Amino acid sequence: MNKRLNHYVGRIVRLNKIAFQEIKDRAMRQGVALENSFLVAEVNRRLKKIICYGASFRIEVSLSDVVLV
Repeated sequence: MNKRLNHYVGRIVRLNKIAFQEIKDRAMRQGVALENSFLVAEVNRRLKKIICYGASFRIEVSLSDVVLV
């Protein structure tokens, strides 16, 4: 699993519709426009999650919520 997660670091990913809609709603409340494109910055191995950045947002999502671009 660790090798699989490390494969995503430094890559651009998109979120699935449900995960993106939640992030998009939060961004709209803050008055920020957000695209469904995020840079994977690091891996939280303990929780098996990836940490992504997009616009001014830092999000932590499961591997099942993302797709490589």
